[in-house]
Amino acid sequence: MNEGEADPRALRLLIAATPDAETVLPWLRTLAVLAGFLTVAILLVTLELLGRV
Repeated sequence: MNEGEADPRALRLLIAATPDAETVLPWLRTLAVLAGFLTVAILLVTLELLGRV
C-alpha cells in the first residue's frame, strides 16, 4: 500500500463509527440554541458597555 492510499479497513471502521442523523440532530439543535443565547448575552454586554461611554 502506498503512502497516499487509505487503508480500506480503517475506512470501514470510520463509517461504522459515524453516528446517524437521528442521533446528531438533537445535539446540533442544542448547540444552536446555546450559541444563540451566547450571542444575545455578548450583544447585551456590548450594548451596556457602549451605553456607558
